[in-house]
Amino acid sequence: MSQAPQRAIPILEYADKLFSPLVREGMFESYGELLKCLLLDYIDRQISLYEEQVKAFERKHEMTFDEYTAGLRGKASIAEEDEWMDWEEAIIFLRKWQKLKRQVTDAAL
Repeated sequence: MSQAPQRAIPILEYADKLFSPLVREGMFESYGELLKCLLLDYIDRQISLYEEQVKAFERKHEMTFDEYTAGLRGKASIAEEDEWMDWEEAIIFLRKWQKLKRQVTDAAL
């Protein structure tokens, strides 16, 4: 049986230790600005990842997702359906990350 740590560091205390040097040294004006910047950077990396996945599908099939979908109607193999689901998933996650970016960007500090 594993033992619980003797002293758990509360999340806010831990975050303060990590982030306070960046604010104290003037890299960011506030914790809010710092967290927003870090979050937007992460979101941008996710957007780039899914954009590249969508572009890779478009290059591979030399068509858009809608064109691929139309061509499969009523005659898709299991492999083609799997490919379609992977492509659709990449589009869905791209749109979710883009929506999150707008929400975070518009959030007042």
